[in-house]
Amino acid sequence: MLTCDVNFAFKSKEGEEVCGDSIKIKRSEDKVVVTVSDGLGSGIKASILSTLTASMTTTMLFNDMPMDEVMKSVLATLPKCKVRDISYANFCSVLFKAKENTCYIAEYEFPVVLLFRKNEFIDFEKKRLLVEDREIKESYFVPQDGDLLFVMTDGVSQAGLGTRLYPLGLGIENIKREIFNLTRYKVPPKEIVNCLIEKAKRLDKGIKGDDALLCVLYFRSFNRLNIMVGPPSDPNLDEYVAYKFLNMPGRKVICGGTTAQIVGRIMGSEVSLDLKTVSEDSPPVGYMEGVDLVTEGIITLTQVFRYLDGQIEKVGYGASLIIDLIEKSDEICFIVGKAINPAYQNPLFSYDMSLKFKIVKDIMDILKNKGKIVKIEAY
Repeated sequence: MLTCDVNFAFKSKEGEEVCGDSIKIKRSEDKVVVTVSDGLGSGIKASILSTLTASMTTTMLFNDMPMDEVMKSVLATLPKCKVRDISYANFCSVLFKAKENTCYIAEYEFPVVLLFRKNEFIDFEKKRLLVEDREIKESYFVPQDGDLLFVMTDGVSQAGLGTRLYPLGLGIENIKREIFNLTRYKVPPKEIVNCLIEKAKRLDKGIKGDDALLCVLYFRSFNRLNIMVGPPSDPNLDEYVAYKFLNMPGRKVICGGTTAQIVGRIMGSEVSLDLKTVSEDSPPVGYMEGVDLVTEGIITLTQVFRYLDGQIEKVGYGASLIIDLIEKSDEICFIVGKAINPAYQNPLFSYDMSLKFKIVKDIMDILKNKGKIVKIEAY
């Protein structure tokens, strides 16, 4: 199954404190909706208009509302500008359904949407949908691993407008050339977005220019990570939980020596410690057949939490490996045993909640805010 990473960057019009272009992202395990909207004008007013448009469109599409109903709601909320005879905000919405592996794009008066696949730009058919005399362009494509879908407001394509170098603005062909050159040198999608926005800033310096927002959807394989923390409260569940954990799809990490011993005993395997990884910050990591990584428990998890929470920058080797796996994963499932280790029990917590369970919950909250899909099962 494929998923997609969404990265974006923006710039405000010179002299404005906020960007008048907005983006809204909503996702689940098998669905991603992204909407980019360009508000009429610039500054606070444009930001409010584009934010409202992007929020409404994203939420309604995510809840499977048909596009004509979505458009009617947007038009009812944001009527046409009587003076300039144009909409208060345009938009482009992308709906990716992972199970069906389909991507739907709806564009309303939107300037630039580009699909880059295997070193070339791909054109897709766009059909017209009329809603109350407004034209929406609809298109579909089947994503492939490695596809890059760029969605950008006209502040990018018109950057440098009126200058000697780009009298008509940067233009789509120059944008394509920049993307092609950056991908040729293996520049990550996130950095491609940053590079193009920085270029727009340079071109608009001294001429004010316009708000600009660019996002890229990067389609790739869906990554799962399973982390087992602590033994079950009932020893009779040891075998059931161990087999459940080992049969889950995705990478596997065990946090805690006792937990690793239980799994090893049931599976007939032993933990092989890598003594080269021992340090002042943490005990050594280990490896076991069927498990990608074995680490110490509470100290390592605490370091992971404090790093993700921005409290510290340096962590032990085991924690650094877990953090790297987390950052590369789309879904993280925690299997948490509720057996209480008296050595780590904190009297500030209720008698039935161990310190490790509290830390896992804190880590989950941070990951959810980062857009990760996080699940927990407790035994």
